[in-house]
Amino acid sequence: MTDFDLVGELECIWEVQAICGEGPLWIEAEQSLYFVDIDGQKLHCYEETSNARRSLELEEKTGWVLPRCNHKDFVAGCESGVYFMDKSSGKMTFVMNPDPEESENRFNDGKCDRDGRIWAGRSHDPETKATGYLYRIDPDLSHSKWDGPYICPNGPAISPDDSTLYHVDTFGGTVWAFDKHPDGTISNRREFARLDSKKEGFPDGLTVDNENRVWLAHWGGSRITCFSPQGERLGFVELPVPQVTSCTFGGPDLSVLYITTAARNLDLVKYPLAGALFRVPTKTTGSSSPAFAG
Repeated sequence: MTDFDLVGELECIWEVQAICGEGPLWIEAEQSLYFVDIDGQKLHCYEETSNARRSLELEEKTGWVLPRCNHKDFVAGCESGVYFMDKSSGKMTFVMNPDPEESENRFNDGKCDRDGRIWAGRSHDPETKATGYLYRIDPDLSHSKWDGPYICPNGPAISPDDSTLYHVDTFGGTVWAFDKHPDGTISNRREFARLDSKKEGFPDGLTVDNENRVWLAHWGGSRITCFSPQGERLGFVELPVPQVTSCTFGGPDLSVLYITTAARNLDLVKYPLAGALFRVPTKTTGSSSPAFAG
């Protein structure tokens, strides 16, 4: 754990001070990293080759954006449901909401599988009631409920071979693993990792590299931990901020780990880099996000 040779030196690349930076998404064709500020209602974009940065104001809290097949726009998970988003203007077109009866829920995190389905959690925004579930949203915009209830479902992430889905219960301190089947079902829920909240913070977003290692962000734990496929802690990346929210691989050869953070209710004099975007070179690679087929 002390000599973690899979990573190089951490770098802060954008002191954006996101209130709750989340949902990092690498778009290979643009060599750009997109991420949202949920609380600040913004979509940020960092272009690696030019170092250019741009931001869009969003109409409501948005937990994630994902690419769409054969479209230039995004699909976005927002407070009031799923939208198609014009990523140039930020214009939103409503398409569905899986839980309209839960007025205090919002989308918190989501990923696409290789068959173009979205897996995404709905979180109770005041974070006091277990009304959130993991949903699967199919290309025809139908939906199904797969795991919960939780106060704050997080993750998810899917292994490169599409056979394992990881899902996080943030307040329960647990990362769950499921067998994922070709027909889009999941089964055999089992504990993959559990954090000691007093020492390590709470599990947040995560990604899986091409060697099936899991990279987990610690909210309140100032780190990204790398786990073996069997759940063994291999090492960690320490950050100078407490609220580490998510990570994804990007860069020209998909070997750079981008890390989002949050500045929610923090003293920015004590933590001046809270809410910044970081990156660290690694000796492994990840994969670009599949696109939503709807």
